[in-house]
Amino acid sequence: MKKTVFIAAMLFFTSMGMAQKTASPTVVKSKKEAVQQKQLSNSTIGEDFTMPVASPKVTIKQQFSTSSIELEYSRPSAKGRKIFGDMVPFGKPWRTGANAITKITFGEEVNFGGQRVKPGTYALYTIPQNESWIVILNSNYKSSGLNDIKPEEDVAKTEVKATSLSQPIETFTIELNDITSTRANLNIMWQHTKVSIPIHADNKERILTYLKQELNGSNPPYRDAAFYYEEIGHELDKAIVYADKVLDSNPKAFWIHSLKARIYQKMGDREQALKSAEMAAELTKGTGYEQEYAKKVEEYK
Repeated sequence: MKKTVFIAAMLFFTSMGMAQKTASPTVVKSKKEAVQQKQLSNSTIGEDFTMPVASPKVTIKQQFSTSSIELEYSRPSAKGRKIFGDMVPFGKPWRTGANAITKITFGEEVNFGGQRVKPGTYALYTIPQNESWIVILNSNYKSSGLNDIKPEEDVAKTEVKATSLSQPIETFTIELNDITSTRANLNIMWQHTKVSIPIHADNKERILTYLKQELNGSNPPYRDAAFYYEEIGHELDKAIVYADKVLDSNPKAFWIHSLKARIYQKMGDREQALKSAEMAAELTKGTGYEQEYAKKVEEYK
């Protein structure tokens, strides 16, 4: 009897030991999987994770003229509130955004709302009114708000008409639009209100000086010179020479033949304008531009 009990006890402890050995790898594996899962979760979030904010900051850099214009501001949303004349009162200075002063940087001298402004960074703030806004540039762009903005540090001040938008803008927006080689509009929009400030760059002499210098260099910008001379109607005979220089290296450049057509038209040579337009159309046959350039030919007939 004792021998039977002893054997049973031995069998019990042996089976328990085997069970523990069998179970151990399963426990280790579970821990490893937990660590891997945690690492995966962290990598999914990433180091750039930030919580959403009520007025997200945006930086816009727009190529303009011979340099660029950069905007930095925060964008609150209306969220059902009445904005102008209520949350943003009329007749009082507004930092034109949220959280901090709005900044604008000009890469070259510009005319801002009729006033000359040197290259640099400025604080942009406004005084909204019902029918017009006063838009101001101030040299203290490091200000966090309006408390330390001094009127004697204003560098430009212009009054522009406020227009009504048929479709409301939920999130405050500043944009540069209607851009040409010399002009752009700075649009400020929110809810049903929009104001536009004209910006002009007097860049003609600067560009001509640059082109003259580079055309005498080791890598002459014949294409740029031809296009710019045609655009402003400057020394059109030279523009044809520069266009031909481009065609010497790329005879199938149909867009240059089209450019020559425009140059000849400005020179009053309708016959040569038509020939260049026809050459451009011929080179586009079988391409996605064929129909477009065939129509251009009709314009010169």
